[in-house]
Formats: sequence, structure tokens, C-alpha cells
Amino acid sequence: MLGEEVAVLRRSQTGTDSMGEPTYEWAAELVGGCLVRPLDGSDATAADAPDGRRCEYRVAFPKSWTATAAPLAGCRVALVARGMDADDPDGALRVSGSPDRTAPCPTRWDMAADVWRADG
Repeated sequence: MLGEEVAVLRRSQTGTDSMGEPTYEWAAELVGGCLVRPLDGSDATAADAPDGRRCEYRVAFPKSWTATAAPLAGCRVALVARGMDADDPDGALRVSGSPDRTAPCPTRWDMAADVWRADG
């Protein structure tokens, strides 16, 4: 298995605006060799997304990246190899929860993150 390239987008505070509210900027980090598989493709329930579909994938990240990566909580993931723009945080998928590494892990991938987007 070769995997595909995804972009992990992290938000950092860059300052404050004229009203004293924080301003943020997104930075993308490309990660190669990720395994991406779609989860259930059914329509979202009213509780999940009343006006749209919920798009879900599971992304397995390689050990070579997760050994040095910061936690994924609050991040977004763009499936670059599938046509998503690494510079568009609004179009990227949101990471569900706070994925953790699996150790020991006998494969090349030691962390799986569920990612989603509700369109509607």
C-alpha cells in the first residue's frame, strides 16, 4: 500500500482585531503516505446535519509523521490527492475528537482519525 497525500491544517492566533477579538490564520502541512477510506455514505440524520449530508472518512497517518506531529484536535484535513485545496480551511474536513497514536503498532500507520464535513 502506498497511501495518498493529505494536508493537515492547523489554526494559530495571529493577533487581535480592532474590537479586541482574536484573529487566526491556518497553516497547511502536507503529509504523504496516508491511507484514506470512506466510511458510511448514507444521508445524515436530522440530529447530525438537518440540511445536508455528512461526509466521513477515516485517515490513517504514517508513523514517520505522527512521531513528530502535534495533536490533531481542532485541526482540519484536506484530501489533496482527491482534489481538495490545501489552502481552503472552510472546504477541508474537520477532525473528530482527539485521535491518539497506537503503540505498539505492527503496521506503518499508527494513528487513525475520523474526519467529516456536513454540507447543506
